[in-house]
Amino acid sequence: YSAGQTLMIGDRIYTDIACGVNAGVDTVLVLSGETDEQTAAASSIRPTWIFRDIQQLLEAMRGEEAARQEVIF
Repeated sequence: YSAGQTLMIGDRIYTDIACGVNAGVDTVLVLSGETDEQTAAASSIRPTWIFRDIQQLLEAMRGEEAARQEVIF
């Protein structure tokens, strides 16, 4: 698969998301684990998207409008 077909999902901005960013793939940070909103905001590492949890990501992928409007970043 190519970078354009890959999505890195994780809850640790300094490991999971940094790995995806360094690999040149889109990233999703979920805030249901180690990283909170304040840590994400203070980090120089920028995920493509931030969701509160996997459920919200799934709803957004299904096209559920309410979930997409709540995306944090």
